[in-house]
Amino acid sequence: MKNILLDKGIILPSGKINKDKINLVAGAITQPFAEMVWVTTGGDMDTINRLTDILVSMNTPADRGKLFKVIQMLYGLMGLQFSDEAAPMGAHPEALDYFLFSFAADFGETIKDYIADGV
Repeated sequence: MKNILLDKGIILPSGKINKDKINLVAGAITQPFAEMVWVTTGGDMDTINRLTDILVSMNTPADRGKLFKVIQMLYGLMGLQFSDEAAPMGAHPEALDYFLFSFAADFGETIKDYIADGV
C-alpha cells in the first residue's frame, strides 16, 4: 500500500505525507459530494448539520477507519465514484487523518457557499 501512496504522491520519498496533494485530492472529491448532499436533502440544514456532526465527531483515532468507510458508502449511495487517489489513504493513519480533516473543512466551506448563494 505504501508504494501506491508513493506513486500517487500522497507520501513523499522521505516518508512524510504530502499535505498539498492530500488537500488537492480532498478538495476535488468534496465538491461533488457536498453538491449531492445539498441536492438530495433539498438544502435541509438539520440533515446537513447531522452529517457535519458525524464528520467531526467520528474523526478520532478510534473511529477514522469507520468514518472513511461511511464516506465511501455515502458516495456510492449518491451515485458518485469515490476517488482512486483517495481510496488508498484509508490504510495509512497519518494520511487518513489529514484527508478527513481536509474533507470535513472543504465540506463545511462548500455548504457555506451554497447557503450564501441561496441555491
